Amino acid sequence: MNKSKSYLLILTLLSFFSSDYIFAQTTNLISNSGFELFKKLPTDVAQAKDCMISWVIPNDVGKGEYYHQQCSTKKAGTQKNHFGEQNPHSGQAYVGLCIAKNFREYLQTELKSSLIKGEKYTVKLYISCADKGWLSTVSEFNILFSKGSFSIPENENLQVAPEIKFTGDFSHKKDWIELSTTYTANGTEKFMTFGSFVYKDKGEIHGEINGAFKYAHYYVDDIFIGLEENKKPPVQDSIHEKANTVDTSINLTVGDVYVLHNLQFESGKSILLPNEYPELENFIRHVEKYPNQTLLVTGHTDNVGNKGDNKMLSLERANAIKQYLVAKGINKNKIVIEGKGDEIPLDSNETEEGRKKNRRVEISIIK
Repeated sequence: MNKSKSYLLILTLLSFFSSDYIFAQTTNLISNSGFELFKKLPTDVAQAKDCMISWVIPNDVGKGEYYHQQCSTKKAGTQKNHFGEQNPHSGQAYVGLCIAKNFREYLQTELKSSLIKGEKYTVKLYISCADKGWLSTVSEFNILFSKGSFSIPENENLQVAPEIKFTGDFSHKKDWIELSTTYTANGTEKFMTFGSFVYKDKGEIHGEINGAFKYAHYYVDDIFIGLEENKKPPVQDSIHEKANTVDTSINLTVGDVYVLHNLQFESGKSILLPNEYPELENFIRHVEKYPNQTLLVTGHTDNVGNKGDNKMLSLERANAIKQYLVAKGINKNKIVIEGKGDEIPLDSNETEEGRKKNRRVEISIIK
């Protein structure tokens, strides 16, 4: 096959409403859930705070570890790193958290939308115990939901009862362990914090570290929170849906360019809306015929705002497309994402019409 040629699909993505609350909560409410988006590649341990996008380490003195396959050193790679080795559960990256007697690291992120009171959500993620022989293990991990973000001063532990407890034998060092449960929301959950908490419940102390050394390290990847699959997202009366006419018979040929004009992102948003699905479903039907193809998803923005924010937004838009494709069964390891910000406009940014054209996602299919 001629790898120098690619199919190019330009998605011009439009939302006709501005509410961040309205979107398909059956998709993942966690941004950058597999830690694939990064500010920079790590060069050493304790660099997660400087590398991660959409995530924070809430400990004031905590750093966290960010591991990536493309890391040029053995300290923060995936095949080899300071605490051992592990292939990512998916993609090219994962993070690491240290859990010590007097110091613990946690992961915190803002959900794309607050959870809906009374609705049931699937909560799922993957952990793996780092395999250096001297490391200890823990038998419980936790999730805390909160209305706002918070920080943990100095070396203090998070000593609060969590909403979710995962308990079991978490000593497996070869494979990833799935942690999953169903959670009923109270409607106040906007931020999620994950880690191994120290707290007292009914007289019992939780958060003990197993082993003599009292120092554990765990890898974390692919965090998911979304409405149970049989649930539909709420719809507000103010939504006016537009019927799109979609050509359902795409036959992609090497060198062809397909431009879809009836989908666009609203300026400043990265949320896929229901009216956009027919375009992607049409595209997915083609991809399903060629499962060995690799997709390059590239996000673009207009020039409204500063370049740094636009770059991040374009990455998030590309990731929104990736997450939708993955949810529809496309192999996540066959999808690479990148963000170009406002670097490659299709039209002038001096007019609203031009800016609409520039807010887009391009999908190149490489053979």
